[in-house]
Amino acid sequence: MKKLIRWLREVEHLASEIYSQAARVYVDDPQFKEFFEQNAEDEAWHYHVMGSAAEYFSSTPAPVSAISVDKETSDRIMQYLYDIKERLDKKTIPKEELIEKIVEAELSEWNDIFFYVVNILKEKTNEFIYPAARIQSHVKKIVQFLEKTSDRPPILNKLRALPPVWTENILIVDDEEMITTLIKSLLNREGNIDVANNGEEALNYIEKKFYKLVISDINMPKMDGVSLYKKSISKFHTLKKRFLFLSCGLSPEIEAFLDENNLKYLSKPMEIKVLREIASEIILSI
Repeated sequence: MKKLIRWLREVEHLASEIYSQAARVYVDDPQFKEFFEQNAEDEAWHYHVMGSAAEYFSSTPAPVSAISVDKETSDRIMQYLYDIKERLDKKTIPKEELIEKIVEAELSEWNDIFFYVVNILKEKTNEFIYPAARIQSHVKKIVQFLEKTSDRPPILNKLRALPPVWTENILIVDDEEMITTLIKSLLNREGNIDVANNGEEALNYIEKKFYKLVISDINMPKMDGVSLYKKSISKFHTLKKRFLFLSCGLSPEIEAFLDENNLKYLSKPMEIKVLREIASEIILSI
């Protein structure tokens, strides 16, 4: 296991360098530049996660790995990445070809091994649950970018078919069952969805499970949405930007609180397209 982690750190470091380099080469194309910068940040963070894994197994017995990376496989993947880097150095690789090569690299054994290690880690300790969720977002962001910029269905289908390292958890909180049922049906492709009828019930869910998105009504019996938010982030700071509030009408005090904390909110009736866009934005955010 330790050898796998060391190898993955090397690959992730090189991948981060390639994405950063691509962002510099295509600095005049804002869309591609932003995509490459985001992925450079993701790969640098993956490198950090593997560093945390190495540290974790320095004090905890590492499980026997089911696989090892043979020299032929390692050399092939590393050479593939170095070839991309060399062509970026020479500025001889068109954007479309670069995207295709990066996706092919993401679909190589590198991805399979990385997911394998992360899946083991998240089963070992809760420390790696959030990293697993964020890593899954990395793949989703690449898919979304390709959907907007490239007409390559085979590549998209391969990415979509990747086994998930993490399935997002979403919590919907509202005392009106018809509303929770509707929102659940609209977002059912985004992940596993739980439903709570009030803030107290929602807090019990939050204490037991990591949620990438919490959609909460503001006015509810037992515990209102703002109180739920305050109690949730006091225990789990990572939820601070993961709330989306719903309301039929906001008091000046509540609206000021939401604005001061840069929290997202929608007024009922809300547009389906806007709900899905904001939900996706929060789920994919770091």
